[in-house]
Amino acid sequence: MGVGAGGILRPGERLGDRYRLESRLGAGGMGEVWRAVDELLGRVVAVKVMLPSVADDPEFGRRFLIEATSMARVNHPAVASIHDFGRGRGVTYLVMEFVDGESLAQRLARTGRLDPATTMRIVAQAADGLQAVHDQGIVHRDVKPANLLIRRDGSVVITDFGIARHEDASHLTATGAVLGTPSYLSPEQVLGQPATPRSDVYSLGLTAYECLAGERPFVGDNPYAVALQRLQSAPRTIGVTLPAPVLRVVERALATDPAGRWPSAAALADAARATATPGAPASPRTPEIAEPGPRRKVIAAAWAAAILVVVVAAAWFITRAGSGDDGRLQAQQPDVRTGGATTATATVKGFAACGNALCPTEPMCWSGLTSISGKAQPPAPVNCSEEHYWETFAAVRLPAGAADGRADELMERPDVAKACSAALMASRSKDPAATRSWRRDAWPIQRTGDGVPLLHCLAGSTDGETTKTIF
Repeated sequence: MGVGAGGILRPGERLGDRYRLESRLGAGGMGEVWRAVDELLGRVVAVKVMLPSVADDPEFGRRFLIEATSMARVNHPAVASIHDFGRGRGVTYLVMEFVDGESLAQRLARTGRLDPATTMRIVAQAADGLQAVHDQGIVHRDVKPANLLIRRDGSVVITDFGIARHEDASHLTATGAVLGTPSYLSPEQVLGQPATPRSDVYSLGLTAYECLAGERPFVGDNPYAVALQRLQSAPRTIGVTLPAPVLRVVERALATDPAGRWPSAAALADAARATATPGAPASPRTPEIAEPGPRRKVIAAAWAAAILVVVVAAAWFITRAGSGDDGRLQAQQPDVRTGGATTATATVKGFAACGNALCPTEPMCWSGLTSISGKAQPPAPVNCSEEHYWETFAAVRLPAGAADGRADELMERPDVAKACSAALMASRSKDPAATRSWRRDAWPIQRTGDGVPLLHCLAGSTDGETTKTIF
């Protein structure tokens, strides 16, 4: 038995005649992660399976192998261990340590926030792990509470290196899970500059802030506004009384200029542990983050150009906002099934006519979106009760020429932006106020039985993955 429809494996299948898949733990833009049993050694493992459409790409295959071999060299208790790498049954897969516990995001959802001592302990352990990763020339690029697992004994494990970048690897264009979560990007990533180890330090600082305050330091109506805030101002004041040394650890990690941050993850770990010294004075607020003197003018001058740079270099923040106000396609467009009829809303299984578009009769949810050299890769369908990045709110036929252009630039086309407009998304939403700031995208997807690809109008929470349906 091989990969099922849509690239999905099934419980009970075996990979490498050794790893028996038990249950799917999650899905992303590149593939899926499964709980499995290593029948040879009799242990539970996690298996990361790459989508065939992605793994078959030679460039991605090279990067994936670089990731696997690099991470296999990392031997640190705070980094999920890699046990095996293989190909078979039409898929490429990594076998990793299975962590029995919960994510930091799940713990924060339960407790609201953490005390300073616990937060600094988690930061120190995570920073230790990041230093081991950085020593191998790898930058994680997506450090956030969801990617920090807490074992039952309280120890921390860094996981999900799916978008990690090795210093020898070339660029892979993607959206959703692949580019990381907007709320945890460093300023330089927002500006389209390469991520460095200090970018991971910044993201870990954001995570520490969230643990202490019970909320994120930057909020806004949309991802672009949130991103721009970190270029222009210090984080919001933490509304609780905290030891001054703890605040100093976080404020330095969150310096806008990378030169003002802790010089390494190891330095951050040392500073976090030093806060355990008894008798540290308390401070009720977050002091202003001070940039090093010689760099202040550079950063201030850069702010004037930051908007233009973000528009060009972080187009996924802006172009996904789209335009148009009626959600209608231009008149006399061929039918998605017949290829010649002028009725754009002819019946397609799973959809019903809604104006000049097609709307799902049942929720349709997807993993992250991936494009390699501009070519769209089919996303994995996800059970909407599980974590997912995107949900379809409408679909239309593929506009003329869309198949020949870059999939990650479709929302820049006026006809696509108009078809997948904010107005149509709001009309389809169960809670328009909540989804007003959600990202919109358009992606060609061919489901089993559709006959031809449809252009799905997708919406995704600015917080990343969600387990709720809203359309």
